[in-house]
Amino acid sequence: MDIKAIKELAGKHTIEELEAFATTLENDGSCTHFSAKEDLNDAMSDVLQAMEVRRLVDGGMPLQDAVRDFSKRVRGVLS
Repeated sequence: MDIKAIKELAGKHTIEELEAFATTLENDGSCTHFSAKEDLNDAMSDVLQAMEVRRLVDGGMPLQDAVRDFSKRVRGVLS
């Protein structure tokens, strides 16, 4: 989980753009306009997680709080 990449993606892109990135990654295996990551699985993970953060932001939560809330939920699942 790359918090910096997730925060950047969620802060700069709409949910529709993020969905388009995920579709492009899934179908074409690349999406170089938003990620320099070589591992497509890592790039897809960042996009999907950014979508979750963006949904919180679209629901009215400030970006920093949304990232914190999402990170807390992930840590809760992993522990």
